[in-house]
Amino acid sequence: MKNPFKTNLISKLKLINLFLIIFGFNLIDNELKAHLRGYYSNESEAKEKAKKLGCVGTFKIKDMWMACESEKELHKYLRKNK
Repeated sequence: MKNPFKTNLISKLKLINLFLIIFGFNLIDNELKAHLRGYYSNESEAKEKAKKLGCVGTFKIKDMWMACESEKELHKYLRKNK
């Protein structure tokens, strides 16, 4: 049996997201773009990106490498370098 509260909440969140997309405030899309700019298949590419961004280090999430020493640092530098 479906949970009516959860179904209603999801519907409202979708509506809010649609409103944000229409008015150019798609927060989910911005977060996805930041991640797509930060994933690399090997550590050397991530290190090169870290140099370009101005941060140091790399870290690994599953099979992908990311620039900077943490995800928090990466997002900080990606926002600076838009």
